[in-house]
Amino acid sequence: MNATSAEAFEPPAPEDASPGDQRRLAPVHPRTMVEQAAEAVVAAAARGVFLPGDRLVEAEIARELGISRVPVREALRLLESQGIVVSTPYKGMRLMQVTNRAVAELMRVRTALESLALREILASGLATPDRLAPARRAAERYHAAAEGPDTAAIVAADEAYHGELCRLSGNGVLHGIWLSVARQLSVVWGLGHDVRPKPRISAEHVEILDLLERGDLAAAQAALDRHLSWHEDLDFEKAVDRRRAAKPR
Repeated sequence: MNATSAEAFEPPAPEDASPGDQRRLAPVHPRTMVEQAAEAVVAAAARGVFLPGDRLVEAEIARELGISRVPVREALRLLESQGIVVSTPYKGMRLMQVTNRAVAELMRVRTALESLALREILASGLATPDRLAPARRAAERYHAAAEGPDTAAIVAADEAYHGELCRLSGNGVLHGIWLSVARQLSVVWGLGHDVRPKPRISAEHVEILDLLERGDLAAAQAALDRHLSWHEDLDFEKAVDRRRAAKPR
């Protein structure tokens, strides 16, 4: 694009900009209440408060969070864009359904992303002790959370560890795609967090990082494959039915 066409497409200055302000876009003001409301819904799903297919009533969520309905409405729209919430005509907003096929598809995508992260970490020479330190801290936080009773905290810590692996790759597109499916994974993890012993999961987190630091891609990949295969041991559809049957009416 030449200079003339670039000037033709230049957006107007923000209305609140001063004459000497060279910013092309208005400042972004964080909408933390919306994000917090979204996180609260995901945490509730991880704890089993909301089960797959449950209706999410805007007014009830707002009342329990002690906020107005507006940020809750925006939070549900945000979660809808991330595949966590589904809007159906005449049925309102519902938490995503979880089927065995959908979980298998999601896990194949997740495995492909994290496998690519391992390759890029080693190819870029990023597996140094200093570079791996944030991931090791995330592994420690998971270990600490796993000793407590809060399912949502355990799920969030597991998500943070794997997100750190993807961030460490240095590939922003990869990390962004991983983040786009992470909340769906949180719902799945909430259903299956107790399939395997937590100490084993913690040990596998550390093992993957140790193998990366040694530069052994094949062994790190094998460890990751073992670590991510837990979903094969669980019938998610039956797990949802069991939790629904046990849920207080």
